[in-house]
Amino acid sequence: MKWDDFDGEYMKVVQEKTSAKIQVYCPTRLQRFLETVPRNGTYILAKNRTQHMGKRQVQKRVEDIRKAIGVLSGQGRLVPHGWRYTAATQLADAGVDMRDIQAVTGHKTLSMVQKYTAQANQKAASRRAQTAREQSRNETGKR
Repeated sequence: MKWDDFDGEYMKVVQEKTSAKIQVYCPTRLQRFLETVPRNGTYILAKNRTQHMGKRQVQKRVEDIRKAIGVLSGQGRLVPHGWRYTAATQLADAGVDMRDIQAVTGHKTLSMVQKYTAQANQKAASRRAQTAREQSRNETGKR
């Protein structure tokens, strides 16, 4: 990504699988981090002032970071391919609308968003149902 792709709030990205061009709002923590990165060239992840890092270089750096923080293997393992799934699940857990999740993940269809968020939706729906049940019992008991 080029620095020109980031306007301080939004990042212009191309979703790799679908080639969809979207603008994704950057969470505050990412905005703050990018504010600390020196703008010494065209690219955010750069080999030098005019060349971006290659895909393999980026993958290696991500692997090194995963190893350093203890999430390269084992039960707490984080896999880059799964990060979009994780984001979709976290958004669904927060009660975000499917179309809004689609705007973040870049999925072309709502059915794919539903596939990614099915487990989170089930979990949230279970909580809503049990909470409603408890509230109903409490209101009935008060009468």
